[in-house]
Amino acid sequence: MRKYRFKRGYPPKEDRLEEMLTKYFNGFEKDNGVYIIRSDAFRELKMWFEGKLLCVESTPNPDVDEKKALEVVRTYNKFLEELTGYTAKERRKHMQKEVEK
Repeated sequence: MRKYRFKRGYPPKEDRLEEMLTKYFNGFEKDNGVYIIRSDAFRELKMWFEGKLLCVESTPNPDVDEKKALEVVRTYNKFLEELTGYTAKERRKHMQKEVEK
């Protein structure tokens, strides 16, 4: 499971998350506050809020081809950047700091 922080000016709100999920993944399911996405590359991608953090748990699909997987990773990174305000490079730095603690 990964936890993502939000940059100032990017509020961690459910309506924003729903808007971004619809924009980037063409919809979602919601079950008790957990947003679930299913696609070719993910068997399941679950997202929920813990306070001001976005928690994400993914189950990849091992049968997907490499080209499709790269496309999904790019889409996922664009989604996270627009939602949290942090680029992939900045998110990596935050995670490295957490691991070092």
